[in-house]
Amino acid sequence: MKRIILCWGLVLGMGWANSLAQQTQGASVQSAAGGAAQSGSSTLIATIGQPSPPGQASAGQLTLSSGFIFTLDVAGTNQPPSITHTTPSLQPSGQNILIIASVTDDRGIDKVELNYRRGGEVSFTTTRMTFTSGSNYQTNIPSGFVTSRGVEYFVVATDVDGAQTRKPDAPNSILSIQILVTSEVRRDAQGNPMAQPNGSAQTAYRLISVPLLLDNPSAAAVLEDDLGAYDNTKWRLFGLAAGPSQNLNNKEPYVEFPNAGANAFAPGTSLFLIVKDPGKIVTIGASRSIRTEVKFSIPLQPGHNFVATPFNFAVPVGKLSLKSGGSLNALKTYGGGSGFIPEQAALQPWEGYYFPNVNQAVDTLFVNANLSSSASNKTTAEGWRLQILASCAAARDDYNFAGVAPASVDEWDGNDLAEPPPIGEYVSLYFPHPEWQKALSRFSDDIRAAATSNQQWRFNLATNISNEIVTLRFEGLKEADPNLAVFLVDEEMNYKQNLRDNAVYQYQSREIERVKDFTLLVGKEDFVAAQTAGVQGVPEDFVLEQNFPNPFNSETLIRFGLPKTSVVTIKILDLNGREVTTILDKVELPAGRHQRLWNGRDDQGRLVTSGVYLYRLRAGDFTKMMKLTLMK
Repeated sequence: MKRIILCWGLVLGMGWANSLAQQTQGASVQSAAGGAAQSGSSTLIATIGQPSPPGQASAGQLTLSSGFIFTLDVAGTNQPPSITHTTPSLQPSGQNILIIASVTDDRGIDKVELNYRRGGEVSFTTTRMTFTSGSNYQTNIPSGFVTSRGVEYFVVATDVDGAQTRKPDAPNSILSIQILVTSEVRRDAQGNPMAQPNGSAQTAYRLISVPLLLDNPSAAAVLEDDLGAYDNTKWRLFGLAAGPSQNLNNKEPYVEFPNAGANAFAPGTSLFLIVKDPGKIVTIGASRSIRTEVKFSIPLQPGHNFVATPFNFAVPVGKLSLKSGGSLNALKTYGGGSGFIPEQAALQPWEGYYFPNVNQAVDTLFVNANLSSSASNKTTAEGWRLQILASCAAARDDYNFAGVAPASVDEWDGNDLAEPPPIGEYVSLYFPHPEWQKALSRFSDDIRAAATSNQQWRFNLATNISNEIVTLRFEGLKEADPNLAVFLVDEEMNYKQNLRDNAVYQYQSREIERVKDFTLLVGKEDFVAAQTAGVQGVPEDFVLEQNFPNPFNSETLIRFGLPKTSVVTIKILDLNGREVTTILDKVELPAGRHQRLWNGRDDQGRLVTSGVYLYRLRAGDFTKMMKLTLMK
């Protein structure tokens, strides 16, 4: 905007003022009292000032015998600066990066600023660029910002009238530079290299990934220099097979190294790794960061998928989206001791995540690495949910939910989440729904419509761990209507348990892997009574039943009932009364019906000979003995 000071005498009249104004960029003044008028692209503002004594006016050749001073502001259209800039190509880590921009403007440049940050940061550091020659400005991004996270930046030019241009021009948009990395490791918050969790138990498994674009993404290139040549007694690696199977065999749907593929550690993918020895640090070789100015696309095949962030920084879940527009509720990480855990915060680099696609068509997961602004995808479901936690030895499957919500339907919807495939020695609880005709038929979450208070859920529990106690715990019972009954039915045992009285149920796993069927009932008393007619409850007296099967070959179940919490001992004896083995030794058990397994072995683990044996139950003051027959 220009400001022009005009002085004229009263003898000149307003005609002179109007004439002068019309000659000044086509503007005009309406009255001598001050005002504004527009013509074309300019605005002329006249403000009456103070009386002026005689003298030479600033207008040039006019002499005023008396008059007034007027201030005329003329505002014209000002074009902002123009920025020409080419993003630097691949740059080495730990070195300054020179940024050069050509900036032009018809009025003159006031300043040119570079705003830069490491990939995954929210705030920018701002520095002035230095004029060099012609129209060029330049400055360096310091080496400390040049890491495997990548570099993000934008340029702002301001002219002498305050007009600005941003490169790139869209708000919150960025330019990014790929960084060349010679080696990298996963680091903790203090920057120290992190060793892989170790052990030989189920809890030592982890989903791992590499948050960079590797020159050689094969599993051998990434792992063998740090873990040694492949030896499945020291470390094991599992990836998803093409067209994963839905059965629960622990070899499905996985393929083991070296069949994980030449692209095992491609960006956005993850695999299961277990390492026996402590202190093993995985160091990757030549690689480069992934550009962050565009969303990274991860294809999701129908069925199971193991994904990862391709960036070496955490990406909030709110920055993820699906091409299909679906929910992200199914995203889970693997917690070792707790099994698969819902992930609601962020994708962490070097880790892996389970994300199923239950539809029959390929979907796409988009990862937006630009953290300048963030939106949350979190949704809150009303209603109530019961959490079912399953455990067996060191294996756990904690995050399983049955419940109701107003927005849900009885068929499949986004609140029904798929059950991840188990790995190693496992326990897996799932709701089977082949009738939904989805790419996956086993679900960890089954949330129904809230239209009726009477509900029943059938669920299965499978484990490949033999002769161990399987425990089911039910949490969240207080969320359900207190006027509703909540019962568990063990279909094999033909036993029902009131979960409001006892929210823990246990049984012993078999030698041969098999799936147990359960029914969860929530509803009014008459509904539950009708559904459990003929099903046994807590016995009124102590009960020792005939073992099943009998005779048996490899294993048999000893079933008994307790009318109250009792300390229980069960022993196997030969016909001479000599002790063969102890099944339970002074173990406190709750009221209810129970079963324990005998595998035909003595206390030393040796198979006993065929014949007739005795099994004896002692519970408090109650003692009972029965015969069983082993036939080989």
